[in-house]
Amino acid sequence: MSEITATPMQMTPLAPGQLPLHPRMHFVWALNHSLWFSLLLAAVAVPLLVRFTGMPILAALLLALTAGVCLGWTYAGRYAAHYSAVYLADGVLIRRGVWWRSELFVPRARIQHTEINQGPLDRRWNMAGVRIHAAGTHLESIPLAGVPLAVAVQLRDALLDRRTHADGA
Repeated sequence: MSEITATPMQMTPLAPGQLPLHPRMHFVWALNHSLWFSLLLAAVAVPLLVRFTGMPILAALLLALTAGVCLGWTYAGRYAAHYSAVYLADGVLIRRGVWWRSELFVPRARIQHTEINQGPLDRRWNMAGVRIHAAGTHLESIPLAGVPLAVAVQLRDALLDRRTHADGA
C-alpha cells in the first residue's frame, strides 16, 4: 500500500481561496450520472413503452439508454457548474447541488481529522478525494471529490496545521 505524500516542491503552504476541481472530474460525474439515469429510465420507461406503444424491447432499451446518457451528461455539467469548495483561513466552505443546493461551512476548530482517498482512476489521473471529519455535527464526514493530489495533500496539511514547529515537534 503506497503512502500519499507530496514532493518537497508541493509542500508550499496552501493559500486561502478556491480549491481547483480536477479537469477529469466532470467526466467522472458524467459517467456516474449517466449510469444512474440510464438504469432508472430502463427500469421505468422500457416497460411503459413496450406495453403502451408496442415498441420492441430492444428499441425501447436503446432509447432509454440514449436518453439516460444525455440526461446524465447534462446533469453532470450543471452539477460541476454549481460545485465549489473554498479554503478559508477559518475553515472550508462547500457549495453544491443542482435541484437542491446546499452550502456547508466546516470551521477549522471542529475538524478532527482528514483522509485522502484514491481509487484506481484517481491514481491514474493524479487526483484524490478529501474527507473531512468534524466534531459536533450531524454529518459524520464531509467529502470533497476530484481535487488534484497535490492540492489534497496541501489542504490536509493546512487544515491540521502539520507544518514543522519551532521546537521540532
